[in-house]
Amino acid sequence: MSKLTACMLSLSIALATGCTQISLMRSSEQTRSLAEQAATGDAEAQYQLGLRFTAGADSPQSYALGLQHFRQAARQGHTQAQYMLGMGYYTGRGAAIDYAQAQQWLEPAARAGHVEAMHYLGDIYFNGHAGKEEPAWGIRWIGQAAERGLPQAQHLLGISFLTGIGSPKSQPQGVRWLRTAAANGNAAAGELLNRLGVSPSGATVAPSTASNATLTARHTTRFIQQRLTELGYRPGPVDGVRGAQTNKALTRFLRDERLDIDQDDADAIIRALRAADHSAAES
Repeated sequence: MSKLTACMLSLSIALATGCTQISLMRSSEQTRSLAEQAATGDAEAQYQLGLRFTAGADSPQSYALGLQHFRQAARQGHTQAQYMLGMGYYTGRGAAIDYAQAQQWLEPAARAGHVEAMHYLGDIYFNGHAGKEEPAWGIRWIGQAAERGLPQAQHLLGISFLTGIGSPKSQPQGVRWLRTAAANGNAAAGELLNRLGVSPSGATVAPSTASNATLTARHTTRFIQQRLTELGYRPGPVDGVRGAQTNKALTRFLRDERLDIDQDDADAIIRALRAADHSAAES
């Protein structure tokens, strides 16, 4: 190696090292600034600080420290921080896997309209990760995420229709949702279609443009209809439209349970249906 080449190489290394040090200094300054804001109770700064620790922006990556800051922001109602904290418990990154804690933090994020939170919260209920299995209640959340265009939720919703677990059994509906998931890049949905001997080409479902309130109301009605069906009360089709047959079935259920609940009190009806574990045939 010539002296000139050696000098040039040394200069390049020095410049690269200097740039890296400057970058780290800037990153450290950003972290210090965020830490100062977070200390004053700024939820967004707490969340951003959590992101820097989980990404290892200017220090060794630490999911545990990231979750500490996400928790501070989550307690103040920061939706994305609630999701990140919930996922920390769901995946075991930064804390031991704890589905009850994951459920606790994913639920407010899901209620605020966070699509991914809806999906993972639904998965917890569907599979009973935090307690008893509640497929219909899980699909109430997963269905909303699927309608919002989330491929993994579309995949699970398709399986729900194919198996009749949490949804009325319907191969056409199941295939349509699997095709939608596959078209949106979900490889597992495409593989399942192949195993079923079904072409991935065909009708799909367009993302819903309905408001969160409208979508929630429709899937709440579907849940009520699905649970009444599972309990043997014949509410009619599980279509998210509350008609006379659904109301009649609900009236019978409330009478059998000796519950004095206003039929417009959706939260109370949901609690009663989730708690019920008998069928009308047994009454």
